[in-house]
Amino acid sequence: MTIELRRVTADDWADWRPVRLAALADAPYAFGSRLADWQDAPEHRWRSRLSVPGALDLLAVDGTTAVGMASGMPDPDDPARVEVVSVWVAPAARRSGVARHLLDTIAHWAADRGAHALELSVVPDNAAALRAYERAGFVATGESGEALPDGRHELVMRRDLTAERTLLAYERGADRYTARTDDHRAGLVDDLLALVSPGARVLELGSGPGRDAAALEAADLHVDRTDGARAFVDRLRAEGHDARVLDVRRDDWGGPYDAVFANAVLVHVERAATPAVLGRALHAVRPGGVLAATVKRGDGAGWSDRKLEDERFFTYWTEPDLAACVRAAGWDRVEVRETTRPGAEERWLTVTARRPEEERP
Repeated sequence: MTIELRRVTADDWADWRPVRLAALADAPYAFGSRLADWQDAPEHRWRSRLSVPGALDLLAVDGTTAVGMASGMPDPDDPARVEVVSVWVAPAARRSGVARHLLDTIAHWAADRGAHALELSVVPDNAAALRAYERAGFVATGESGEALPDGRHELVMRRDLTAERTLLAYERGADRYTARTDDHRAGLVDDLLALVSPGARVLELGSGPGRDAAALEAADLHVDRTDGARAFVDRLRAEGHDARVLDVRRDDWGGPYDAVFANAVLVHVERAATPAVLGRALHAVRPGGVLAATVKRGDGAGWSDRKLEDERFFTYWTEPDLAACVRAAGWDRVEVRETTRPGAEERWLTVTARRPEEERP
């Protein structure tokens, strides 16, 4: 199945209509509208639905067949919020990533227009939808949505867009970032070389311009280059390298590798999400495999426009907290030390660790 997402407007109402009607017929419990309200609706009503100012209406298409839809609706009273509505995937296309593709696209679009969060409402006993939204990064807020006919209320779920906003800064500033990054390999390269043998297979998170990957390859390591920003991946591919886009929170990392190398990448992962990302790293390496990463030293978290003049999110760590977090994710032989360069404005920590040879009971 090859899915393409199409943005539709009022002029595409005839293409959107059968998908909307199929959704209302298939899952009447999931929508505020009823099939009877729309099946005989005149053209002007369909056009009006697809003419909401600032909205994004998407169709998911497999070849010539529409298999899903979703819409993002800006909140006119709160520019930091976008509501996701009209989410539906045809039964034959479910569990194939269509829903996530729709939701991720809306998330990136919403971040680009300055939103900080997506929100949606779901019927509380719609277990399949709840699981799909949770996999896509939505969490229950504890707030009640609109009342249902049986007296219950919909559940409100929210997806924070911190990661999307940070990635967007890199997408827009890839050339600037590359120009402002020196050609000297990171000290983390030497840390990794001391821990693995020639020929080792390494997953690099956040390859960026590719300087560290080049240094690792020059030392006879095999590097799988990845980045969350497509702009960097496109640059690497244009230079003749294999590279892939990788969302460290939800994508399949592949493996098993001999090591995961993450120079200045975990700095952008929120503290609450870091244990899960470290757990993904653990399962991406073989028993005895290595983690080598750097983070910024300090307390708390916040946004900074340093280097890119476009805000990125950073999480700061102390040595004890970072070591405890890495150990709690299942890593062994954890070492954390400060590796700030003399005269540097920012302070850095380096962490190395190994996956246990035998799994813990």
